[in-house]
Amino acid sequence: MRCLGHFLRRRCYKLDLSATLPIGWLRNIDNFLLHNGYQSESFLSSGSVVFLYMLCRDLISPEADSIRQLQVSFLTCYYISHCYIGNELGYPETPFLVGSSRAAFWDRCLSYISIMSSKMMEINDNPQVYSETLGELKAVGR
Repeated sequence: MRCLGHFLRRRCYKLDLSATLPIGWLRNIDNFLLHNGYQSESFLSSGSVVFLYMLCRDLISPEADSIRQLQVSFLTCYYISHCYIGNELGYPETPFLVGSSRAAFWDRCLSYISIMSSKMMEINDNPQVYSETLGELKAVGR
């Protein structure tokens, strides 16, 4: 997760962003889902972080000009990660919303899924793609 935080800090170069802020967002949502019975164990593992990184790498704009804009995109990627590789059948969208309307959130989800569908399937089907993505995440985290 540290590597993901460093990636986002570098990617969003226009922002005064600490590498720990986005990780805090993830942990807050993970704890909410755990404490409210939406999941029985933490979602945050190396596999889920690699998958999330793959989405963020391709979907989060380096031109993000506000923390809020970053948070909206990042948490949408996190929601998609939960839905695609999570252990539960469904997750509430509420903890992933950042002041935007539900309609805008779902439009963003559908847009992101449309863009990333083939890559999401490939990372699960091809261990080499997963290994390369993990290596890339570790490299950008240094």
